Amino acid sequence: MRSATKDRSVHSVGRSSLVNVALVAISVLFLAPLIYIVLNSFKPAAEVFVTPPTILPQQWTLENYQEVAEGHFGAYFTNSVVITLGGVALVILLSMLAGYGFSKVKFRGSGLLLAAIIATLTVPLAILLVPMFLMENAAGLLNTNLGLILPNVAVCLPFAILIMKANFDDIPDEIEESAQIDGASRLRRWWSIMVPLTKNGLILVTVITTYNIWGEYTLAKTLAIDPPAMPLTVGLTLLKGEVWEYGVLAAVITLAVLPPIIIFAIFQRHIVQGVAQGAVKG
Repeated sequence: MRSATKDRSVHSVGRSSLVNVALVAISVLFLAPLIYIVLNSFKPAAEVFVTPPTILPQQWTLENYQEVAEGHFGAYFTNSVVITLGGVALVILLSMLAGYGFSKVKFRGSGLLLAAIIATLTVPLAILLVPMFLMENAAGLLNTNLGLILPNVAVCLPFAILIMKANFDDIPDEIEESAQIDGASRLRRWWSIMVPLTKNGLILVTVITTYNIWGEYTLAKTLAIDPPAMPLTVGLTLLKGEVWEYGVLAAVITLAVLPPIIIFAIFQRHIVQGVAQGAVKG
């Protein structure tokens, strides 16, 4: 009996080790290009093209980052930060309101309206580009940060509403009814009781929306024509002169991926908790 138990324990440990080795190998496979780009950002221009290529820089330098600082990268980066922060703030606020409304407020036509919102997720973005361009041109919003914030909010909001509605659905009605009996207004119940209970959903919306807006290219390419108004994703394309400066490009990419990585590192624990919570409830 003990022998059988020991064999099962050894088999379980061996299988767990194989899974860990496989996960490490997959992680290295996905991280290798990013690590190579980061290392290239510290190489002189001549070393980037050396044959055979080197992994670690033979001569560490910050000249690529100095060239980035002297260029227009700061303006592109600032535009991306402003657009992302503004878009994320609006999406969070509107999705909290709409998610609560669809979940806890009964009104005529709510099902039809929610179905229409879900239907917008199936509409290709390319179909909306010309109408958006014409409307923003008429409103004087082309080449402005606001002109990129509003379309990004329109694209990201439907999915965020679905996430928040699902989180509000998981909250028992008795919690809000107790606060209502105590005399709390609907606004106070929403802000003080319901919203804090959807923390994991809010963090998930924040991370997803940040990733979507920070890396968005199609809208920015269409609605930001002048270089000073371009976000980072479009500004990267202007780095190419007669030839690509791969060292400078590697430095820009390194700086561009830092904000999403930082956001994920900050909220990683909450994201995992939200996924685990959804799995238990499912």
